[in-house]
Amino acid sequence: MRQPFRTSGGMHYRLLRATTRDQRWLDQLRRTVYRNLFFATFGRWDEARHIRHANECWSRGEVSLIEVDSVRVGMVQLLDQDGLVEIGELQIQPSHQMRGIGGRVLSDIVKQAHKRGKSVTLSVALKNDLAYGFYRRHGFHQVGQTETHNQLRCDP
Repeated sequence: MRQPFRTSGGMHYRLLRATTRDQRWLDQLRRTVYRNLFFATFGRWDEARHIRHANECWSRGEVSLIEVDSVRVGMVQLLDQDGLVEIGELQIQPSHQMRGIGGRVLSDIVKQAHKRGKSVTLSVALKNDLAYGFYRRHGFHQVGQTETHNQLRCDP
């Protein structure tokens, strides 16, 4: 299902519901986005962990491709629950990072959730300092920590 273009801050993007035909592209995106984090965290690539996490993400559902100018640049997984919206994943191709795409998508998610009186939650790997800073700059605060992740929330 195609969702309408979002227009914010001069950038146009749209979210397209991912299908099984998109799984290969999503797998490659995940490999590219998380490669350095795997090495920082585990000292090596862990194929079994990669496959397990990819399958867990897919099985939770609600995965959308992020498209800018008809080019796939990333993905987002939004899980709408009672009282909150969980961002299960937000991945932007490294070649498209630092262009405001992730920030625009995140800002729109937060704005829409807050209009409905919902908080937005997500988890960030402990060694993912860039992502942690990114979410903090967008109004998220830490509400917990596990052995592997910081848990963040942005309230209305």
